[in-house]
Amino acid sequence: MQKAIFRQLFKDKLTKIKHSKNKIALDYKIQKQLTKELHNIIKNNKLKKGNKPLNILFYYPLALEFNCKKLLYYYKKQQNVKIFLPFMHNFGFKMVKFRLPLQKKAFGVYEPPNSSNPSKKIDIAIIPVIGMDQNFKRIGFGKGMYDRAFYSLKNKPYNIFICRAFNYTHSSITQSHDIQASSFITPFLSLKLKGKNHGNLDCNKLHSLRISSRRRKLHHIKEALTQ
Repeated sequence: MQKAIFRQLFKDKLTKIKHSKNKIALDYKIQKQLTKELHNIIKNNKLKKGNKPLNILFYYPLALEFNCKKLLYYYKKQQNVKIFLPFMHNFGFKMVKFRLPLQKKAFGVYEPPNSSNPSKKIDIAIIPVIGMDQNFKRIGFGKGMYDRAFYSLKNKPYNIFICRAFNYTHSSITQSHDIQASSFITPFLSLKLKGKNHGNLDCNKLHSLRISSRRRKLHHIKEALTQ
């Protein structure tokens, strides 16, 4: 119940942004932050493992999501990374190499051609989210495709959650199987998980978030929950 209410509130905010004039400016801020983080990860990987490429899972954006196409095509040309996209399969998806032409499938998602040899090892996953809860876990569209796809992975990737709005709640509204972020990038504020649990988050940032949440009058959410 709580998760459904927060999902709708967060989705409404993203819908307003989709139709706003500053959408491009917000996407630019995300792109700048995401590029910086990817650059640092790729640089550190090269120092540790030489020329061994990183496997990066991107996504092809829907209207509510950060438009990552510029970065997607840029990294596709780089030699030190291999780019993959989700290919919907058995209520989840498999991760196939980014190849053209893309085809429009269910839910308006564009996918590369199918592959008989999908990747089972992803180093970095760039994941669109509607929001995130206090456990650093994903609030998505409710289809559960990422949760099912990541559940069977032996080596968990470094998960970068991306959202055009700072859709964050201090409530715990996710479940144990929901995937967890390593970092959360928005145009307004980015957070990083420092350890294996959310208890290692920057306390000063969390304090400022609580103040910001009060100012945004989250009591409306409480009222909705009691109706």
